This record gives sequence, C-alpha cells and structure tokens, in this order.
Amino acid sequence: MSYTHIEDLSNEIFYEIFEFIDYYDLYNAFSNLNNRFQNLFNYPYLSLSTNIEHTSASEVEKYYTQFITPNKHRIVSLYFNDRLYINSSPSSYIIDSSFNRLQSLNFNRVQHKQFLSLLPTLMSLPHLSSIIVHFNDNIVNLTEIYRLIFQLPFLNKLELLAKGYSLTMSLPLNELEQHSHIKHLIINHACSLTELINLLSYTPLLVHLTCMELCKQDQYIEKITSLKIFNLTSITFHMCNVEFSNLEIFIQNIGKQLRVLCINTSQDIAYMNATRWEQLISKYIPNLRVLKFGYDEYHYQNIELASHHTLLNQFTSSFWINRGWFFQITVDIDYWPPIKVTYSISPNRYTRKSSDSKYIYVRFRPSWCHMYEEPDNIKLTVDRLYFAASREYLVDKIFSFISTFHITHLTIDCEKFAYIKFIQLLSMLPNLNSLKIMSLSYFKLKCAVNQSCLMNNKIITLEFQSFIENIDLEKIQFFIDLCPQMKYLQVKCEHTFNIESILRYILLKNNTKFNFFCLWVPITNDIMIKQLQIMINHEKLLIQNYKIKRTTDKIYLQWNN
Repeated sequence: MSYTHIEDLSNEIFYEIFEFIDYYDLYNAFSNLNNRFQNLFNYPYLSLSTNIEHTSASEVEKYYTQFITPNKHRIVSLYFNDRLYINSSPSSYIIDSSFNRLQSLNFNRVQHKQFLSLLPTLMSLPHLSSIIVHFNDNIVNLTEIYRLIFQLPFLNKLELLAKGYSLTMSLPLNELEQHSHIKHLIINHACSLTELINLLSYTPLLVHLTCMELCKQDQYIEKITSLKIFNLTSITFHMCNVEFSNLEIFIQNIGKQLRVLCINTSQDIAYMNATRWEQLISKYIPNLRVLKFGYDEYHYQNIELASHHTLLNQFTSSFWINRGWFFQITVDIDYWPPIKVTYSISPNRYTRKSSDSKYIYVRFRPSWCHMYEEPDNIKLTVDRLYFAASREYLVDKIFSFISTFHITHLTIDCEKFAYIKFIQLLSMLPNLNSLKIMSLSYFKLKCAVNQSCLMNNKIITLEFQSFIENIDLEKIQFFIDLCPQMKYLQVKCEHTFNIESILRYILLKNNTKFNFFCLWVPITNDIMIKQLQIMINHEKLLIQNYKIKRTTDKIYLQWNN
C-alpha cells in the first residue's frame, strides 16, 4: 500500500511517531490541527516525554503548570536540563504518585540537597526504572542519597555524576536482606575500592558496572566474603588507581560470570605483567570474551627501557592471540607537556582466526579477500603530531625506544609529520607488514631523499583512511612504490564522485604490483559496480580475469597478476 498524504497513516503509526517527539514540540505541531489530530494528541494512553530547558524560573513554572501538571498520568520520561526547577521547589512541582507511568528521570546540574529532598516522593512511583543525576555543587554527601535510592522498589538503572572537590560516601556494608533491583550502575564520581564494595553489597542483581575513577587506597583488601553478585557480566573502570594486587582480589570474588572487562590505569606497573593477567583470567574469569586494557606512561624528557618494558612481548603469546586480543602501543606526541605512551590490549572487531591456517579472514570482505598476519604482532599508533617538529629530541628518543619492540602494524597521521621523520621511523621498524596512513593532506614528498634502504621492507598491507583530492594520488603512489611486497591496498574516499579516477589511476600504474584493492566510499550500490565494470572493460584496465564485489560501503577488486 502506498501513502501520498500524512493523513493516510494509521493512528497506531502516529502513536509510535509521537513517542519519539518531545511533548512541547508535539503540542506545537499537532494541537491546533484538525479534530483527528487533536484527538490523537489527547489520547489518554499516549506516552509522553518532556525536556524542561528554560532560562528563567518563571518560564519553568509556566511550562510545568501548562504542560506537566495536566499530563502527569501520560508522562513516561522527564528531563530537567537546568537547576531552576529543582532549586525553586514550589509545592506544585512535586513528583508524586500521580505520575503513575513515569519510567525515567534525568536531572542535569542539580544541587544534592534539593535532589535529596525529592527522593522520598519517588518511592510511590510504580514504574520508575531509570534515574540519571548530575550534581553541580562542590560539596556533596552521597551517603544518604545512595541509601534512599537503593530503597526505590523498581529502579533498574542508576547514574550519579559528582565532580565536586569534597565528596563524602560512608555507606556501610549491607548486612540486611533488603536489596536494590538495580542492574545497571554508573558511578560517575571518584570512589575507593572499599566504598565500591560497600555499594555493591546493596545490588546483588547487578549486570553492568561502570566507575569513572577508582581511587588509590592505603589498606590492603584481604577478603571479600560478604559480596554476593552472581549476574555481573560487564565492568568498566575509566581510571583505575588501585594496586593490581587489590584489583586481583576484587576480580577473584566477582569475576566468575564476567564477560566484558574494560580498565584504564597509569600507576602500578604490575598491571603490565602479562603472566599475572593470564593466571587471573584463566582461573577466575573463565567466561571473559572482551578485554580492553590500557596503561598510560608519561615522558617529559628522557625515556629508558625498564624491566617491565622487556616483558611486554608476552602480551603477544598464543593465550592472547587465540582470544582475539591484540597488543597495541599508542604514542600521543601532542599530549602536553609530556608525551603519552599507552600500552593496550583490545579485541580485533574485524577479524576471526581460521582454525587451520595463519590467515586472518576479514569480516564483511568477500571470502577470497584475506590478509596474512603474523601471530606475534604488535600494533603501533603514532597520533596527534602537530607539535612533533618542536619536540624533535623527545620524538627521536620515543622512536628509538619503540624500535625495541616487535612492531608489525603501524598507524600514523602524516598530516603534520615531516617526511624525513616518517622515513626515519619506517627504517626503525624492520618487522612492519601493515601500514595505515590516517591523513595525507599536508604530507610533502621529498623525492631527493634516498629510500633504497627501505625497499626491502615487509609491508604487504597498505591503507589510507582519508582521500580528499586527486593530488593525493601522487602521494599514494609514493607509498605503493615504497612497498614492493604489497598485496593489498585500501583507500577511503570522502566522496563518491572521484572513485572512477582513483580506480583508473591505481590500475594503470600498478596492476602488476599487487592484486587486491578496496575502495571505501560513503555508500555503494549495484549501479556503481556496473559502471566500474564497464570502465575496466572498455579501457582494458585489467586484461586478466578479475572479481568485483561490494558491501554497504566498500568495493573489493581482485585480479590475477
């Protein structure tokens, strides 16, 4: 059935559409139309969401009186995007049991005392399942807030953000049988491991845990005997400052069902011990599927190889490769004043390992398109190079340090990177088999420099993440010539209008040098593939047999050479 007018849509479709529109916008758009739309708008079971965002207390009061009060029974979501509402607190603003369909409350920039006064009234809401609160005051006592929130009978998700310089949280360990039903907890403030354990004693049904900052604490955590959490499958610590030994004890008690673990840290070098990680995961986190781990180091002047650096290659053993977890080093040149070096483990989202070979088949690519990857690879990313020229001495030291690792994959932004420095870095990475260039816009070629020493490199995969104009083709050709062993080339285009010229240029100059080519474009379709086939055949760009296939945004071309 085809529709030519909006009036042809059924009432049910309109009800579904209305659920995605803010109540105030809905009112302005539909309330003054014909009788049918007025009846739709006034339908008593229509679910309404509203965002209170005004510049003055009088506007907030007017909005509340005109839109909120008459529709309490229909509102499922309330979002207060300023502090005026909760700070003025007239009696008419109370959220009481008449909001019998309210499911979600979101307060942005609220003072904790005002929010605390509101909490008792939320006990009577039978469907309230989500609360998000961002406190804006500097002194926040979270003890009573958490205590009352944990008493809400139907709450499923909680997020608390507090960035004040004085945070207090002295919630005792829960020794009662009264527990919260929260399954998704986001602690968007600093807390110690002991405070976290006390919080978790109130949430035995927890499934997903996120903590912004886990603070360092002096005392050693010996045992966690009273913590009973059996459904926790996901943990994220954005900044974990506790000692690794304490984290191990914590994980040993709650890690049995854990499937996702994300941790970023920067202090205790014990986190860099791959053997301890292997033992912890094998024995206490048997169901872990996703591990995202990052360790940050900051270098102000010199950088020297330490004992823990010599053990980093252990993160490339079969234990890690078989789980699809890959080791990466990221160098942030522009992190000021130091240079930041991050060592990380993360899952490779795009590959799966074949059971009977060393080939890594790339997801979404045609079955005939594959790349060879060494099992003991280390990926290096050199990022944000705007200040590289002014920090040349430190950059040289970093590169010399990095060259001690078995780097096989390099991702680099060449936009602000001097040509001579790029050649220098490349010469220091003899094991490189994959090169990814993020940007070429300001990369200037210096053909006078002797590159013969680089021609024996092992690079077989070359990728360009940003192609904007045809002048970049000369630069791409430079890298192709620099990699005589190359088997696979990928170019990401910002637009679709120049893909024919790119393909023509690449094939005319290189069809005997490699035989896999991928064009990454905003969108592909069958017509585009047909046009490229016509061009290839008409201009005889490929005499040999070839295959061309597409996915949503990539075109793959393979030929015999």
